[in-house]
Amino acid sequence: MLQHVTVLLVEQMLTSSIAIPVEMLEAVRARLKVARQGNVSFNIETGVAEPGDISSLGGLRLCPDRTLAEIESTSLVVVPALWRNPRRVLQTHASVIGWIAEQYRQGASVISVGTGVCLLAASGILNGKPATTHWHYQDRFTADYPQVLLQRQHLLTQAGRIYCAASVNSGADMVIHFIGQTWGRDMALQIEQQFSPEVRQPFENKVYSIGEGARHADEEIALVQAWMRQYLREPFSLGLLAERAGLSERQFMRRFRQVVGVTPLVYQQTIRCQAARELLQHSNLSVADVAQETGFGDSSYFIKIFRRLQGQSPGEFRKKVRGKLFTSG
Repeated sequence: MLQHVTVLLVEQMLTSSIAIPVEMLEAVRARLKVARQGNVSFNIETGVAEPGDISSLGGLRLCPDRTLAEIESTSLVVVPALWRNPRRVLQTHASVIGWIAEQYRQGASVISVGTGVCLLAASGILNGKPATTHWHYQDRFTADYPQVLLQRQHLLTQAGRIYCAASVNSGADMVIHFIGQTWGRDMALQIEQQFSPEVRQPFENKVYSIGEGARHADEEIALVQAWMRQYLREPFSLGLLAERAGLSERQFMRRFRQVVGVTPLVYQQTIRCQAARELLQHSNLSVADVAQETGFGDSSYFIKIFRRLQGQSPGEFRKKVRGKLFTSG
């Protein structure tokens, strides 16, 4: 359970790279406070290597809550993006790099934005793991950290408890996903809608992670998941899916729920809704046509499932993300 968030402050950081995560997490705190009648489960503090205010890009002065030495344990570390070449920060912040590594070893998760990922790479916790960073620094990053598996084509990567976002905008996407993992889909949808649906593309379709979408070690179930994503429009058949996994229906259902967390039917509905979101945002297809293209068939059934999983109707979602619908003809 998340109990404490440390937002790292360093000189010449991009303030926006921490402001957005902090505001989203504060929105979660506010909702939890109402739901739990004031019993909020986590707090947020800013941390700095040495006592004193920090000057971010543009001269904005930030007053940290505590020094990192005073923060013995935390649940989540948010690492900001750095302006241009991060080498000077790395050379003068050895204690910060060590502190990040120690918190990770103690079980903390880490979200890093832009070139702030260099602080993670310098600590060694990214060795042998996928990561991403700002496009202008990719060549230097590869040269400096050859043991890190840089994913040049991905704006988002996840390796267990380490989350990397290539830019400030993709950082917002990553925080929404983290909220979903920590407090559930409903909370993520509420925060997404509060900060505008445009902040997020479906994480599962954009991220590079070990296991590429499966995120578990059950090979038979992972192969069935891949097949379901590839043949999105195929009608649901528990018997067919179990047969593809080489299991009885009872064994398949039990193992699927154990490793994926939902039933095969709910998983199929979820990935279909993710595909529908893309079509609603980027095409001029009618809602009925989107239902057909994503395997739902009946538009009323599509609207019912989309509303249940996304918290709004397909039409409401389209209006929010596009402002107005494309006209046909």
